[in-house]
Amino acid sequence: MHVLLTGASGFLGSAFVGLLGCFPEIELSVLRSSHAECVLPLGSRELFVQNLEAVSGIEKVLGARVPTHIIHLAALSSPAACEQQPKLAHAANVGFTRTLVQLASKLGCHITVASTDLVFEGSPARAAGFSESDTPSPRSAYSRSKADAESAALLYARSCVVRLCLLYGHTHSKSRGALGWIEDKLHSKEELVLFEDEYRTPIHVADAAHALLQLARRQALGVWHCGGPERLSRVQFGLTVAEALGYDPSVIRPARRADVPSTPERPEDVSLSSDKLWTLLGAVPRTLRTALVEE
Repeated sequence: MHVLLTGASGFLGSAFVGLLGCFPEIELSVLRSSHAECVLPLGSRELFVQNLEAVSGIEKVLGARVPTHIIHLAALSSPAACEQQPKLAHAANVGFTRTLVQLASKLGCHITVASTDLVFEGSPARAAGFSESDTPSPRSAYSRSKADAESAALLYARSCVVRLCLLYGHTHSKSRGALGWIEDKLHSKEELVLFEDEYRTPIHVADAAHALLQLARRQALGVWHCGGPERLSRVQFGLTVAEALGYDPSVIRPARRADVPSTPERPEDVSLSSDKLWTLLGAVPRTLRTALVEE
């Protein structure tokens, strides 16, 4: 198995790279357009391409070592940044995905593309969460770009789209995810405002990385949801973090989304049902408290 990976220095990518360190039989090539701090397993190679939308340039740096799998984790993931620069969001999230799909098609390899639960931000989730058969309803520049990237990927017969939920945990990435800033506030005993009317199905970043690798190894096809076993509000998430890590929960102040308007508007409920994934893998993802205690 030879993996061509994008987004290796990101929050999820860093966890994925760390996981591959446990599988020395997997060859890793990391594709990037600029230098970034990232610890790679021994024997890995970094491939630098200035124009990430040119298939020929990527082929040139690949040389004779053709990947069997492309795993695409890179994205412009800040909703605010995407709203301010929609053209850049489209280029980063849609254009680059199309390039990699074209490359996969040309090389005849499998491609796994990371997406997001936020493609459902326009509608309330059903009690069990959105399933893979539900139609996305993107409303922000970010979610539209990710929905378009999904469509681009699914045009290729050997593609897999994985919609990820709120990720948390600790990695070697400079990006610390949702858990990082919550821990900072709890540690400094500053007031921590969290929404009581915003729901996700959070999953530990290591569990998500493991699921991505397993889907790629199985050369899974179509759309898959990758979320945790609990539907939690932001307040519930913060209180669980405080309890599991021994912080004072009294600094947490519940609020409603209407109290703190944002652009784009924050989604109410993008909970996902991930039964299809966990049935395939024969596994049960960890709860928030269990994952935090086991870290």
